[in-house]
Amino acid sequence: MNRSILAMAMASLLPSTYSLAQDVSVDETMVITANRFEQSVGQVTATVDIVTKEQIDNLQIKSLTEALALLPGVQISQNGGRGQSSSIFIRGTASNQTIVLYNGVRIGSATTGSANFSAIPLSGVERIELVKGARAAVYGADAIGGVINIITSSGAVQDSGTLQIGVGTDEYRQGAAGVSSKVGENSWINMFVNTETSEGFDVEGTGPAQPDKDGYSRQDLTFEVGTHLSPEWSAKFMGFYHTGQSDYEAYNTTAPDEQESKLFNYAASLSYIGERYSSSLSLSTNSDDSNNTGGKDPGSHLVTDRQALNWINTYQVSNSVALHAGVDLTKDSVSDSKIWSRNSYKKYDGTSRKNNAVFASVFYENTDLQLEASIRHDDNEVYGGNSTWQLGAGYFVNQHWRLIASGGTAFRAPTYNELFWPEFGKSDLKPEESLSFEAGVEFFSTLADVRLVGYSNKITNLVSYQSKGEELKNSDATIRGIELSSQFETGVISHSVSLDFVDHNNKVNVAGFRQPEDIQDKELSRRANFAAKWLLSYEYNDWRGDLSYQYQGRRYDDAKNTIELDPYSLVNFTLAYQLTEQWKLRTKVENLFNAQYQTADQYETQDRAYYLSASYQF
Repeated sequence: MNRSILAMAMASLLPSTYSLAQDVSVDETMVITANRFEQSVGQVTATVDIVTKEQIDNLQIKSLTEALALLPGVQISQNGGRGQSSSIFIRGTASNQTIVLYNGVRIGSATTGSANFSAIPLSGVERIELVKGARAAVYGADAIGGVINIITSSGAVQDSGTLQIGVGTDEYRQGAAGVSSKVGENSWINMFVNTETSEGFDVEGTGPAQPDKDGYSRQDLTFEVGTHLSPEWSAKFMGFYHTGQSDYEAYNTTAPDEQESKLFNYAASLSYIGERYSSSLSLSTNSDDSNNTGGKDPGSHLVTDRQALNWINTYQVSNSVALHAGVDLTKDSVSDSKIWSRNSYKKYDGTSRKNNAVFASVFYENTDLQLEASIRHDDNEVYGGNSTWQLGAGYFVNQHWRLIASGGTAFRAPTYNELFWPEFGKSDLKPEESLSFEAGVEFFSTLADVRLVGYSNKITNLVSYQSKGEELKNSDATIRGIELSSQFETGVISHSVSLDFVDHNNKVNVAGFRQPEDIQDKELSRRANFAAKWLLSYEYNDWRGDLSYQYQGRRYDDAKNTIELDPYSLVNFTLAYQLTEQWKLRTKVENLFNAQYQTADQYETQDRAYYLSASYQF
């Protein structure tokens, strides 16, 4: 188990065509998100889950929410079908308590506080990593529930390409193409494009009926250009561009509503790899532009522009000890946003804020023991300074058993909407703060891999939304849970199973709050106490079949726990056939048993749906 930590860090700075193979042991699977440099899972003391490119292809996953829904500890809420507004709950925390990265660069909206999960492209994605638990000491504000990192293909070993077309229910149409090419001996280019359209279905929504289909369309471009300047130096320019349109059902109106979205993220990086020292400097800019149109009134136009500088360094003190430190400089601007409220457009009272941060970590590893400690200080021009820490330990009892434990603090600054939105914003909201711990045991064998983790997360000053027309308030929340997951085989069938038990409640801590008993000791909205997932896979010659089952228990739609959502079971089936070395045919049946369920009150979900696609590789 004793490997050079710097060697792992250096590998993360190099272009790679790595994809997770099925026969890699759990402790050797490589991840980069936990501590911002590459490590094996066996070196990480936090809980890490991965969705690979192979799983995305085999399960014919079409969105980030579908991919994350496969993972233990993750629950999904969506205002209708694909293309609609989505929320992701990681171990009971909300979407705005999770950081989303694209190739290590933070994306998302400063107005809503979360990423547009329905719009983030999956074109060219190599894997998606999810690190659960507080990671603010590494990434800063908002990493209360965890960190999601979408990682695209990097480098090019040889020239290759792919073409794909697809059709499906509700006039679904899809086309995609990708190419990876070497340029000379030292350079490469990767590019992927995707287009999708669907008429959708009527999701109904709240208030008066809007008898129309709520479809969507999208176009995505993902790219990377890189070069080796020398054996020690390399440079990259990468990013994505998304434009889309979706129909949705707004609150209390009969007029059709539309949302136009534009997202882009561009990053340039320069990396150095020496014998004992490695360093990476990146400059990035991204935008999250959401324009609501088509209703009876003009809609709000919400725009976040973000610029960031990130400098990350690793120094190998010895074979067992490494130091990791860096600087993050970020500026968020919402000056181009305009809010439609009470028959006129309004601007946010504050239009930009800067955050400067420094962080440092130390890692120790011998044959059986792994230790890590991190500390970070953020200086925000609105909320001042905030320091966070995290500690972690792992211990291999023997080759089959490993114990893990970690703990840390985190915080989340209120969003522009929470502070300044005319109907409900409150400018004196306090930043959320959390203290979380987890402990678990992992078992590895040729028969099965098993992980059992218990966790606790206490959040103070939680920003609470009670009902339409009421001001936001600060409250407290406590989340505790147990997460059990396992991968094993029975004959020719591979299984991946997870069970999640979550206990969560909300307590008011603000003096003078109106009717505090309405939400005191109530469950957090749209989060079930129990969820289960089961994925079965079978391969025979040129055929492959996958069956996925998801169960989500009873939960409440509102903070006061007056609207209950029924439990549901969802089954999807996919089948693929390798027609030739280049051609592959795929089919998918979503919601195989046509379950009728809701993940958000009054918003219908997809009935049984059929999809067919063909792909060609060259």
